[in-house]
Amino acid sequence: MIPTVYSAEIQGTSVPKSSQMLSNPISVAIYDDANTTVPSYAGPVTLTNNHSNIQTALLTAGYEVTLLSTNQIYNHELQTAKYDIFIIADHMPKTNITNFVKEYWLGGGSLLSMDSALSFLCYAGILPPESVGDEGLGTYWYYQSSTIQNITTRHPVSKSYSVDDTFTISNPTLSATIDWAALQGTSIASELVKIATIPGFPNAATVVAYDPQSRGGKVVYIVNHRDLEDDAILIDAIEWLCPRPKARILFDLSHLSYYGLDSWDDVVLSTVYGIWRDTLVSRGYTIDKLYPSILGNLTASNLLPYDMLFICMPRNNFTSNEVAAVTQWVSNGGGLIAIGENSAFIDENNNINYLYGNYDLQLLSITETNGATYFVEHPTTEACTEITAFGPGSINYSGDAFPIWGHDASEIYVAGQEYGNGRIVLMSEVSPFRDSDINDVSNLQYAINVANWLTASKAEVLLYVDEPYSPNYYRTPVSNALNELGIDFYLTFDDYYLNLSLNLYDWKIVIIDNPWSTFSTSVLTTLNEYVKEGGRLLMSTFRVDLIPTHPLWARLGFAFDLEQPGSSSLYIWAATHAIFNVPVDYGAARFDPIRDYGDEGDLLRVYPNATALAGYTATETANNSNIVLGNGGRTLYNGYLIDQFTGDIDDSTYADNFELWVNEIAFMWAQIQTTTPPSGIPGYDMFIVFGSICLTMGILAIITIRKKRLL
Repeated sequence: MIPTVYSAEIQGTSVPKSSQMLSNPISVAIYDDANTTVPSYAGPVTLTNNHSNIQTALLTAGYEVTLLSTNQIYNHELQTAKYDIFIIADHMPKTNITNFVKEYWLGGGSLLSMDSALSFLCYAGILPPESVGDEGLGTYWYYQSSTIQNITTRHPVSKSYSVDDTFTISNPTLSATIDWAALQGTSIASELVKIATIPGFPNAATVVAYDPQSRGGKVVYIVNHRDLEDDAILIDAIEWLCPRPKARILFDLSHLSYYGLDSWDDVVLSTVYGIWRDTLVSRGYTIDKLYPSILGNLTASNLLPYDMLFICMPRNNFTSNEVAAVTQWVSNGGGLIAIGENSAFIDENNNINYLYGNYDLQLLSITETNGATYFVEHPTTEACTEITAFGPGSINYSGDAFPIWGHDASEIYVAGQEYGNGRIVLMSEVSPFRDSDINDVSNLQYAINVANWLTASKAEVLLYVDEPYSPNYYRTPVSNALNELGIDFYLTFDDYYLNLSLNLYDWKIVIIDNPWSTFSTSVLTTLNEYVKEGGRLLMSTFRVDLIPTHPLWARLGFAFDLEQPGSSSLYIWAATHAIFNVPVDYGAARFDPIRDYGDEGDLLRVYPNATALAGYTATETANNSNIVLGNGGRTLYNGYLIDQFTGDIDDSTYADNFELWVNEIAFMWAQIQTTTPPSGIPGYDMFIVFGSICLTMGILAIITIRKKRLL
């Protein structure tokens, strides 16, 4: 949605940690193998290695394009940190690399499949999972000749078209066509969107988008690519497919990890962390494996793209150069977690202790008591009460290190440390994150919390979110907006832990997305003090009428007037303000609620020291305000719940709530480097400054989302 160069510009307003490496431009890999022999998992068909027109179109659009051979993929060069999207164009990965392409997808990499590559998607159990081990021909897809493709749905992949527009394949041949009705009987039916069909055949789907909610990266299927007369569908697909990860994680296999992720991880003794990987990928992380290499394993260059390193019971020791590289990487902002065990694994524990030699954490070669119900209050324990411990080891902590979990205060099984700009966790028990135990007690929540904390060591945004209808808190409209902009953030969802994080760390911006729960008054009090001390606050909540006299509201520049009438529209009053134009040129005059949370919000009476930007009436009227800018532009309050705007009034193919969150966050974030508060009506000068930056960069023309209005 947001041009990549814009994301880099937004991120560049503060110093990013070394592991925040946004692709610029989008990086695409194309499968390239002149040997078009059909792999054994597929039936007889004519394959091609003709991808030149795709490569030309992508290069013309400004993307980085790399051709990857079978041998390069076999040598593990297909990684999410290197390539945003992998294209398989009327080809099929050879049998010896099918697992490596699948692990790229499982790690959050996106796939663009064309024509007969559907055989691989089905065989790998990607589209759909029910077809794993079978190419799916005759069950989920078939070959059919078609020249005209009819657009059936407005979607980011089809944003250059209107419904019933067509695109053409010249010189048509038999092309792989998805049986839409068959896919509707699969477990992923709700995650699929039919975008184009053969005219007159509604079940003959020729363009399909797949946005998984439980595992893997995005997938788009486009019919025969060789003779597309219009590159728009290809470019739109690439833009939608490109991951915007919350963070990147590296799972170390290079030191003979005791446990791995997948059955084909032949350097490990068992594979038990698959659910852990799927859980994090479904929350916006990408995960790569570090395989052993003669070129070096934990080197500075290998670590650079990642925010978190996961090490499990390494049977091979680390070199002194690796220890130095990891220590420097952590100091620069990386997050390190290592898992050891009890006294039966002395060698593995000693290897971890060597790696952790510069920190105040060490594994002890003893076996402790079962059960970890004792914990010390820490951001990683949010919503947790107990983690699994079956004959765990023990941890000695000293200096700046601190305990987190244990049997009691004398038997500690999990501890942490903040080192330089980075963070460290050490565990002496493998059970909490492994497949057989991760869904017990608080193990899964703790695994999510650890990744959140370790990868946010230099985050300048604290996000509170309790939106209940999204797949999870990490995929809400506001979370997606932060990822879209490339802004690092720490997420919390419990009011007590929101207060904890507000007091533990310094934040450039606090964002509150509160459409659901009624958090404690103490949170409002803490936020009031935060704003009083000069902090920036972006907030959306329904709670003003519940505590109308709380001093936070007056500090934000308004007072409660009336309850927001149900199903009412939110009208834009300040149409030229940045929150309605940059980077998304919204275009419509209002927002309409689609999703109902039971309480839309409140109408506000704005004080003279604040500015109303939108409200209940079509034109500005007193006491009918909803969006209020105050404190010289440091606070932006939404009295109408943003998350209710799930429609697409401006016909951009993106939800209106997502677009408003993007613009409001971008506006607040752009002010971080501004030392002089804007004069006049707060926000207008910042809009001018920000627009000037965009013009200087030469990107103003591409900031506006391309739209095609329905006639």
